[in-house]
Amino acid sequence: MNESVHIINTPPGWLKSPPLGSAYLKAYLEKNDVDVKVLDINIALFQLYSFPKSDWLTLNETFERNLFDESERIFPQFFNNIYKRLEGSQVIGFSLFKRNAHFTLSLARRIREKFPDKRIVMGGPQTIFLDNMDMLSKDYTWVIGEGELPFLKIARGDKARVFRFEEIDNLDSLPFLDFDNFNLKSYQPVLPLFSSRGCRFKCAFCSENLLYRKFRQHSPKYIIEMIKTLKAKYDISTFVFCDSMINSDTAWLDELCERLLNEKINIKWEAQIRIAANFPQTLGVKMKKSGCYNLFIGLESGSNRILNLMKKGFDSETAATFFDHLKAADLHFEISLIFGYPEENEADFQETISFISKNKHLIPKVAQVNPFVDYLNAFPNEVYPSAQGLQRVAACTDFLKNEEINYTRSFINNLIY
Repeated sequence: MNESVHIINTPPGWLKSPPLGSAYLKAYLEKNDVDVKVLDINIALFQLYSFPKSDWLTLNETFERNLFDESERIFPQFFNNIYKRLEGSQVIGFSLFKRNAHFTLSLARRIREKFPDKRIVMGGPQTIFLDNMDMLSKDYTWVIGEGELPFLKIARGDKARVFRFEEIDNLDSLPFLDFDNFNLKSYQPVLPLFSSRGCRFKCAFCSENLLYRKFRQHSPKYIIEMIKTLKAKYDISTFVFCDSMINSDTAWLDELCERLLNEKINIKWEAQIRIAANFPQTLGVKMKKSGCYNLFIGLESGSNRILNLMKKGFDSETAATFFDHLKAADLHFEISLIFGYPEENEADFQETISFISKNKHLIPKVAQVNPFVDYLNAFPNEVYPSAQGLQRVAACTDFLKNEEINYTRSFINNLIY
């Protein structure tokens, strides 16, 4: 192997578990004889600071814009050590998100100053938005979409400047995740993973529509074997599925739970799940027995008219039945709500409030309440979030307080600056 690639995760960002994209790239490149090092600056720099975790995780554009300059001033040796580590790498890769964009691009410029001959690669979700706005700097190589195939080409010397949506067809061909270069004690004792990539459904507002071109899914057997391997290797028994939804295929999910139970793997797991009419109550029981401890559900609205405009693919009656099945299986779940969606009126808002009130005995927690944000730029002549959307978020929050419905206070308006 030749040491050629360094993958860097920059702040501010998620602190619960190691960065999943870096772990996938590391495993794939090493399988193909590329030596890879990973560096999670996000967790390392957070540990150097003394302010609360909430400051790191809360959207704050001023904080994000100033973080690199301030950190470089306060911790110069920290950055000198980073540059020293990068001396042996020909290719340096970053994952670009909206929140870490200022820090990432500032660090990349500093690396370019010190190492003008190194190739700097930008991947991650934010590259898609920059590409759509024709804002890809010629100073870097850009990976639009998932990174394994393009990054291997780059490591082998492909000189293309932009790679777009080169997706792996058979996910089971991927090597198991590799967290060897991460100090797992710096995170919570939980490991992230994907059981699929993409989404079979196309909700009208969801940025997931931009991230992938097609839906693909691991076999249940592959996921079981990877979980067993990771559990034994890292002595961690809690897993988070980061898929858009764990129940894209009900039969697939049933088989996964059956295998977990039959092989007595004994783990805890959580995932996102979609409200579906074909969800049998018996599957909820299997999920609970197999170790499921939490589910995140994008309800978004209790108005059938708005659900139809959102292209959610279910109605409020189906949602109530779905919640009832989860409740009967003693499965904890959390829901999200969106207000101010285009064409939403006061009657639609009141329908949602009424739905939550009527079904509060079924809903353990409201996880997020946000105004609609036009990630897809589908309404270029309108301003979002709208004042009306923000007002309805505030009114919903007051309602949740008055009704004593459990909700996550830090996730009110958590998707907007």
